[in-house]
Amino acid sequence: MEPYLPQEGVLHICDLCCGKSYLSFAVYHYFSVIRGRRVRMEGVDLKPDVIAYCNEVAQTLGWDGLRFSYGNVAAYETERPVHMVISLHACDTATDLVLDRAMHWQADVILSTPCCHHALNRELNCPTLDFIAAHSMLRQKFCDAATDAMRLKLLEANGYRVAALELIDPEETPKNILLRGIRKKHFDPNGAEAQALLREYREIRAFLTGKAENDDADVMEGTGKGAAHGTV
Repeated sequence: MEPYLPQEGVLHICDLCCGKSYLSFAVYHYFSVIRGRRVRMEGVDLKPDVIAYCNEVAQTLGWDGLRFSYGNVAAYETERPVHMVISLHACDTATDLVLDRAMHWQADVILSTPCCHHALNRELNCPTLDFIAAHSMLRQKFCDAATDAMRLKLLEANGYRVAALELIDPEETPKNILLRGIRKKHFDPNGAEAQALLREYREIRAFLTGKAENDDADVMEGTGKGAAHGTV
């Protein structure tokens, strides 16, 4: 990811829904210690006891550029620019809140590994797919893949080059899909490409849920406030 990040100055990285922040500490160590970069890194989570513990560890290590904040990711604000947003196993629609914030900040790089996928499973209403939905295990596997594909489509509609990658060996954990977004340098959010991608996203959502394209009830209940277009 380094070629897509600023090569000089302070790197600003946010780990959203950071939990115990193993990823935060690893990423901060890589950029600040191994790569010798100046780093300002923030972790955000809703568990105050975990946040207090992580701040204590960062202070013990003497890592002044790493801090953790208690707060709701959906409404969290920080100084810009934000160069990279990361998230590891944010549960269900929390991943959508992470992606929404990242798009709101126009982060150069987005790296997110989703966790459980329940929202689309609840909302799925597509007779064409009844042959899959009739089997609970297959229904869930389909919803897992469809949810992440829709997330990538929405990132595309907001000016990102996207990919779904295998993070680690699936024998280690089945939750091993990494969603990657790299912000395009020249992208018109009101242009024909953006509108076509957004229209495609809405058509997919309507197909899967049986809801009209302009229905306010969103499949994954993302806020949509930060993105240039749509909600996940």
